[in-house]
Amino acid sequence: MYYKINENIALRSWKIVPYAYYIYGNRNAIGLKQEEWELLCRCDGITEMEPSPLLEALQRKGLCIPCECGDRPTDWQKARDCSNRYFAALNWTITGRCNYNCRHCFMAADNAPLMTEFTWEQCINLLDEVEKCGIQTISLTGGEPMLHPNFMDIVRECSKRQITINEVITNGSFITAEILDEFISLNCYPLFKVSFDGLTHHDWMRGASGIEAITLDAVKLLHDKGFRVRIQMNIHKGNLDTALQTLIMFDQMGIEELRLIRTTEAPRWAENGRDLCLDLEDYYNISLGITRDYLSTKPQMSVDIWQFLQFWPGRKTYHLRPVEGGEHRYRDTLPACGGTRGMVSIIANGDIVPCNQVSGKLAQNGICMGNIHATPLQELLTCSEYLDNVTYTVGRIRENNPRCQSCDSWKLCMGGCRACAYALTENLMGYDPAKCLYFKKGYMQKTIELFEEIGKITGESYRCIDDIVK
Repeated sequence: MYYKINENIALRSWKIVPYAYYIYGNRNAIGLKQEEWELLCRCDGITEMEPSPLLEALQRKGLCIPCECGDRPTDWQKARDCSNRYFAALNWTITGRCNYNCRHCFMAADNAPLMTEFTWEQCINLLDEVEKCGIQTISLTGGEPMLHPNFMDIVRECSKRQITINEVITNGSFITAEILDEFISLNCYPLFKVSFDGLTHHDWMRGASGIEAITLDAVKLLHDKGFRVRIQMNIHKGNLDTALQTLIMFDQMGIEELRLIRTTEAPRWAENGRDLCLDLEDYYNISLGITRDYLSTKPQMSVDIWQFLQFWPGRKTYHLRPVEGGEHRYRDTLPACGGTRGMVSIIANGDIVPCNQVSGKLAQNGICMGNIHATPLQELLTCSEYLDNVTYTVGRIRENNPRCQSCDSWKLCMGGCRACAYALTENLMGYDPAKCLYFKKGYMQKTIELFEEIGKITGESYRCIDDIVK
């Protein structure tokens, strides 16, 4: 009999992860045993194979199917040997240009020095490198990514190469029914992350007039067309008066997810927002209040409060965001940041950075860890300053920070967020003061007690998904 790999399966091999496969549309590769890999490599539609227990097991998993002789796998499916370290995804800033003058963002339209973007030739070169590196999933961001003159060309090219676009981060101003219909025709259904900074406050924050209605129309269109939407809302002292009303509105619209983000002390926001920035303790206290008031309405929309709390009303569960480890799963060898270890970030000028949240600070300090226009991506993911920065462990964070060595919450916190550490201490390997405050001021226990209170108010019991046993 003849067999071939199932049409949604692709075989990949990396340094340290030599035997793995992707399921089309899924972000992460799945490991294989060597004998499974070798058998799947023979499922090429031209090699005659005898039935065996292992072959039957692979069929039951949906990894291979019987076929006619000559029915070959596609080039995308065939085993690809990638000499670099494994990374599941790419966060790609295709343009630094934007059509709004956002008061907090270093890529605002009036910040001319940052208005760089990928040419079409550079786009093709990067996608070639992405395939060579075995990266299967891409997030498109900016600036405003849909402002790029080749935005839909990039979408089409990814579809042709069977690279999944799983996110588009946008202000919503260029979303039309025609564009969404083409996404649908390409069987491309990314999560659209749309910025909206509060009812009656959105125009001010984005530095343009009349755009609140435009953004809400875009969100409704996305929802009506069947796309997942995550609202991304900056909160500060100036828009707290409508924060709860905004959450309730989106929940009633049927939006699945909303993310609240503390507008931080970046230079541009310090200049434009002046005294509107919430300090960390105010942010934590206000987040507890918003959570209590919102969940008292028995909503369905999940909410991610940046670096503080995430909860899912539909599942009745919550996650304490500063808790990244735990007594039963802690190891010194865990990556210092799981997010940066799984996703490559490339900004509009071609620089490779640990994550977008530190890109502005790195640029401000004149730090470059590599640039894909000068060095091939595969080389940067094999041996580079960038790779050193995204593969160091929590054990190294502890070694570099005496206060972490004596902290009772270390196995829960593991040094905290690298972006927060860099923003607040100018040290990528420093401690995270925001997490120190969280644990030392008892906000973990306050949050647990809040959900117990919510259960008494609503009759709905929430379960914490974290390993919080010290």
